[in-house]
Amino acid sequence: MFLRNSLIYIFFVLLSCQPVELIDPVKIDNSRLSKISISAKELLVQVNYNPIFSEENIEDKIKNTPLTIIENWINNNIINFGNENKLIINILEASITKKEVENTNANKYEEKTIFNYKIFFLVEYNLFDDSNFLIANTTVETLRSTTSKKYISLNEEEMIINDLLNKAIYDFVNETKSMTQLYMAEYLL
Repeated sequence: MFLRNSLIYIFFVLLSCQPVELIDPVKIDNSRLSKISISAKELLVQVNYNPIFSEENIEDKIKNTPLTIIENWINNNIINFGNENKLIINILEASITKKEVENTNANKYEEKTIFNYKIFFLVEYNLFDDSNFLIANTTVETLRSTTSKKYISLNEEEMIINDLLNKAIYDFVNETKSMTQLYMAEYLL
């Protein structure tokens, strides 16, 4: 009896020793995202966003923040050319938050509270001539959100955040392309 119980115990211990899948931080391949070529001798990126550290803001808890992702895209995919004009890009917000909310669609056996994750980008593009006169500008704003159960593993949470970051940068790039074509078309290549 003792041997049988020991074997059952050993079996369950071995069964529970499954490998843990480690999730790498999100890696955005900027070469797969759209490029924008604009007639400007100078390109200046100004970060005017200061994260508000609060319980809901989770930028300090992730390795690759929305601000880093957006700066990398701008540095790799906005191409300036020509002998005149100056493009100033102001990053006004690049935040990610996690907020506990009531699950209004919960069935009888589902959790009554869930987490809502949101990424918000707000970037301003200003094109000045050589006399510092504003000749074209646009503002790009995107918001992407998703939800998760309240009780999930750290790996599941990281996968949710990585997926949200990937989708948010694609939304932002598409909106940037659309808005620059609408308001700055005569200066684009």
